[in-house]
Amino acid sequence: MSRDAVDSESDSTSLPNCPTCGSPIAMVTMTGPTDGVASPCGCQFVPESLE
Repeated sequence: MSRDAVDSESDSTSLPNCPTCGSPIAMVTMTGPTDGVASPCGCQFVPESLE
């Protein structure tokens, strides 16, 4: 596999950034209908802001 193929693959699978602190989000835990907690940073935010 070429280096370019690896770079484009990692770009398409990059994690979204936390809207509060900017860290990559690996998982969002829903704590209510409009509340979520980002992991691993632990910031609380409205999950709709990721869209």
